Amino acid sequence: MKTEDKGFEEWWSVNKQRLLNENKEYRDAVSTYTMSSGADWLLFGIPVATGIICIQSIPISNELLRWLVCLIITVAVFAICVYVKSLSNPHRSISEIEEDVKRQSYEDYLTGKRE
Repeated sequence: MKTEDKGFEEWWSVNKQRLLNENKEYRDAVSTYTMSSGADWLLFGIPVATGIICIQSIPISNELLRWLVCLIITVAVFAICVYVKSLSNPHRSISEIEEDVKRQSYEDYLTGKRE
């Protein structure tokens, strides 16, 4: 795809969301990121519980430092939980799907099949 094609880029920016929403694989991939099961809620509840436990059990006398350490630990646990959730995603990444939809749309744009 030529990056010099400003007409397509303008058309893509106007129609991007509509074209992506028409793609079933994209809709399915996006839906896997929603909180749809108890396991999802558990994965995102674990960092909150970790933060609460850390703030009460870290043996640092400086209050600000204790909060900072607790925040770092909570963010790290959250990142691990997001990574675990992403491993359970059976679809390709959203960016790959979006790239394929854009490539197909560009081909349609060149052949005049655009809507």
